[in-house]
Amino acid sequence: MKPVSLPEVKELLESRPQSSSPVAQRILSYVSTFSKLDADSARRLKEELMERFGLEEVEAVQVVNVCPRTVEEVRTVLSGYKRLLLTVLADEEKLKGIAETVRRYVEPGSEGSS
Repeated sequence: MKPVSLPEVKELLESRPQSSSPVAQRILSYVSTFSKLDADSARRLKEELMERFGLEEVEAVQVVNVCPRTVEEVRTVLSGYKRLLLTVLADEEKLKGIAETVRRYVEPGSEGSS
């Protein structure tokens, strides 16, 4: 199994024939509503989060899915990952860095967005 972000799921479903099942159509509707990035930006953000902040892929995917833009939001999204308690969650600068990185990709006209 490989963690896949909502934008990547959307891309996969959109590339399938239109005769998709009703379940696939509901999933496509969901990911279309809640995806905050296109698939390419999501992949780039995921890689940057893993490289710069030491997040594992599943953690980075969760950040991509939610796109937290404040330190408090980042802390909430990552608080379920106990291994991050002493590394990321205890480091205010890393939390700020993650929030700033996400904002670059999400906010219009920023260098990380497509």
